[in-house]
Amino acid sequence: MLEHCEFCELNEKVLNECGGFSCKDKDITEFFTKEYADYAYQLLGKSYCFVEQEKQHIIGAFTVANSSIRADLLPNNRRNKLNRNIPNEKRRPQYPAVLVGQLAVSEYYKGLHIGDELLDVIKAWFVEPLNKTGCRYIVVDAMNHSKIFDFYQRNGFKFMFSTEEEEWACLHGRRTGEKSTIQPLHTRLMYFDLILLRTQ
Repeated sequence: MLEHCEFCELNEKVLNECGGFSCKDKDITEFFTKEYADYAYQLLGKSYCFVEQEKQHIIGAFTVANSSIRADLLPNNRRNKLNRNIPNEKRRPQYPAVLVGQLAVSEYYKGLHIGDELLDVIKAWFVEPLNKTGCRYIVVDAMNHSKIFDFYQRNGFKFMFSTEEEEWACLHGRRTGEKSTIQPLHTRLMYFDLILLRTQ
């Protein structure tokens, strides 16, 4: 992908030159063709894309924003797992992270593992020496679907919470097992520890 594409910020000029962008998800297509600009203007997230140079098509796009992992709000077992790779003297109540808010591959380039390459680019971007901020984790709010989970797990992501019930309870300020009606979650939080790339 990097050999045949130009990496650039998503903007109106790029969309016009490439004839727009379309993926299989209607809401994500809407985001990358209309809503991305307001997110950028409001300083809530910046969108980037890869443009296939010969055909002038956007093959994939993603949005990133600053975020954090609140270790102090996690259940003990998950907090311990998160802290395991962090030296004792560096452990904090929260850790810097980047949120991948949206990620999509053009419907014309499905099945070519472009999504894997997009995640590889994001991972490399936040560990390279020119990155100007500390960022320990990449987090995603993954759609609650086994195919989506498989994609992120294949790329090294782990669930922030061990069960959907545990995640629901934490998000709603309840204790796990406390009697209440647990609604199915639309998304599940997942994370990737960037320090793993430093040790490879």
